[in-house]
Amino acid sequence: MRRRRGRFLLGACVAACAAIVGLVQPVRAANGDRLAGCQLDRQAVAYKSGGVLVEPQPRSAPVPCLVATGFGGSEPQVVALKNGGLVYEPAIITPGLAGTGFLPGAPGPRLSTMFSPGGLAVSNDNGATWSFNEPAGATWVPQDDALYVDRETARLFYYALAANPVPQGGVVPPQDQIPAGEAHLMMSPDGGKTWNEVSLPGFVESENPRFTSAPPRPGQPSPSGYPDVVYWCGNNAVNLGLPLPGFRACYRTLDGGFTWRQVSLLGSAPAPQHGQCGTSQETFSDMDPNYPQGAPDGSVYAEVQCGSTTFLARSFDEGQTWPLVDRQDGKPVTLPVNGELRVGTHGDLYLADQKGSAVDLRVSRDGGRTWSSPVDMTPPGVGTIVQWAFAERGAGEVAASYLVQRGSQSLYDGYLSFTLDARDADPTFWGASLNPLSDPMRTSAPPQARDDYIGVDITPSGTPWAAFAGSCPGPVGPANATACAGQGSNSQANEAVAGRLTWSG
Repeated sequence: MRRRRGRFLLGACVAACAAIVGLVQPVRAANGDRLAGCQLDRQAVAYKSGGVLVEPQPRSAPVPCLVATGFGGSEPQVVALKNGGLVYEPAIITPGLAGTGFLPGAPGPRLSTMFSPGGLAVSNDNGATWSFNEPAGATWVPQDDALYVDRETARLFYYALAANPVPQGGVVPPQDQIPAGEAHLMMSPDGGKTWNEVSLPGFVESENPRFTSAPPRPGQPSPSGYPDVVYWCGNNAVNLGLPLPGFRACYRTLDGGFTWRQVSLLGSAPAPQHGQCGTSQETFSDMDPNYPQGAPDGSVYAEVQCGSTTFLARSFDEGQTWPLVDRQDGKPVTLPVNGELRVGTHGDLYLADQKGSAVDLRVSRDGGRTWSSPVDMTPPGVGTIVQWAFAERGAGEVAASYLVQRGSQSLYDGYLSFTLDARDADPTFWGASLNPLSDPMRTSAPPQARDDYIGVDITPSGTPWAAFAGSCPGPVGPANATACAGQGSNSQANEAVAGRLTWSG
């Protein structure tokens, strides 16, 4: 998600921060090596809130690793499967005239563009090798999508704007491939080997929707053939900046993704769904983070923003209603605007938001009624934070990725940080740039319409992974010849890269 930009002064940490970004090339590990792409010559640093270095530094520290998927990328996401596999979205290919998917095999230049078709990249060996996957047997528009894995079952869910090119084969009927008319919700029970697709009518290019899941609630409809209730919420139309009537609709599936039914409107305009909004409509743009998050007790949380005020809502009836959460004094809980919400396996809530140079983390252990003081997760020495993302797994394992601009230069680095227990009042973080200083993540700003967000997730074993769209030629160099070949100085071309922090011992 695109974020407000902020600056962090380097101050006295220049030497320590140079150790983070390093000056060495990645070690090229053999395919299947658990240290594929790892830079064994440098380590992450341990630090406290606000980038304060731990002194002395621990003798054992994780190392940064960076690999290329071999495909193009934009607005990337990465999810970790239960078996340790990884799924990266998108995997962009460039057939056809000028890179479009509309004229496959046509002569002429094949430059990557925002119209190039894409699918998913899948790895089962720590990113050493990646295979191309076509959800539902088709290629799709490779941005503004949604990728989600139900961690309890490892079932994979994917949303795409539209098929590209059209028409195609696969399991999607030709009449459902017409652009700008339907939302395409896909599900794979086996890591992408087989897919089911459902087309929901009435959605015109719904940008950046999201999935979530939760166990069934007592007294509510129970799933059949699948243990969890899965939700998808999306806007009815792309945001064109016009004062048009619209809504954010929420659907649920009780059979693991084979059928979907609308259960509510999370927000609407011009009249809001929540009376507490008064005359202000709920905010549901193409960029806001106000989407549901499933909790282990079956309830579902969501942020509800009205104008400059953000409330916390909690559904106890599987997404049919969204009452606001009240504090002990009876007034609605309010949250920072544009904060990202996550729910842990113990039911704790985690909220991250950017304040200038800091990405702050707050934790609630009482259903959102009270929150801890903010803890700044940002690694020491970063420049302008252009984009960031964060993820939680288990009981307090939190990771965050950052795309950072170096001062006023048109150079960008990709950082990753994590902590093992965000619930601690003063947690220790590990952080590093995933790319060496000699190989920037980007040598130009992310191209417009392909710069909404970056990705991050945590594997079941606790390894944090981040997803970036690097420039071409990218930070992994020759290993990405497949993605960047023939792109030259094409500013629209990006290499899809994924990085992690891991212990080498």
